[in-house]
Amino acid sequence: MKGPGAEFDVEFDGAIFGGPAKRESKGFWKSKERAEEVIIPDVERFGEKNKNTDEQGWEDIAPGSALEGLLLPDTIAKNGEHYRLLKVVTQPATPDQFARLGNDRAPVVIPATEQASASAEKPE
Repeated sequence: MKGPGAEFDVEFDGAIFGGPAKRESKGFWKSKERAEEVIIPDVERFGEKNKNTDEQGWEDIAPGSALEGLLLPDTIAKNGEHYRLLKVVTQPATPDQFARLGNDRAPVVIPATEQASASAEKPE
């Protein structure tokens, strides 16, 4: 997983999917919950539940794409094991996405081309 701007790797042993986080609420997650912005690399598809039919739908995305995420601080489970929750950042779905997926929210996808451009622009 990459940190903000893909400038560093976020080290952790594993993350548990912790549901979505609205892009409009990132400030809350970062300030109140101490979440770190991360980039979830090498995503090929994502799933969304259709709110009308309750069916799971899938959306293929371009190879090398990534999703925006928020990684919450280390938590200790009742059994003493450490874990971190990973929230996938969502935004309002486009009319086309809503028609295909039946959900008013969709993950924030970072196309591979944007990642390559950001890496090329970073000073060494």
